[in-house]
Amino acid sequence: MDHPRQNVTEYLWTAPRVGESRRRTNLRRRVTFLRELEKTGSVSYSAARAGIDRRTLYRWRDTDPRFGERWDRALQLREEELLDRGYSFARTGVPRYVFRNGVMTATYRRHDERLIMFMLNRTRARSANRRTEVSGDDAI
Repeated sequence: MDHPRQNVTEYLWTAPRVGESRRRTNLRRRVTFLRELEKTGSVSYSAARAGIDRRTLYRWRDTDPRFGERWDRALQLREEELLDRGYSFARTGVPRYVFRNGVMTATYRRHDERLIMFMLNRTRARSANRRTEVSGDDAI
């Protein structure tokens, strides 16, 4: 009987049993892909870094629900990170540097109105997409 594994890293570094080398390699590549996807948000780049063909990844995503959930979660985390960064830039402005004769002489912050409008629209869209639960008595 196998012992339950605590996490993926522990599972990856245990000695493989006979006939498991390919499955272990695929698992390592999947983990590498998901980590890169969370960092970059690019499926093509992450697939290349993991050494997996994109068609194989999409097949795995369609056939393995847990892998598909982790894929979606990695993209969601990346999106949240980008939104946080965007809100920060919209609130504090984007740093700009002034150079004179190759030497930085001053800095200032420039507020980008287009970025602020985009972030406002994004916030409004999220609040509009929140669904309220309707009970059976209230339904028409």
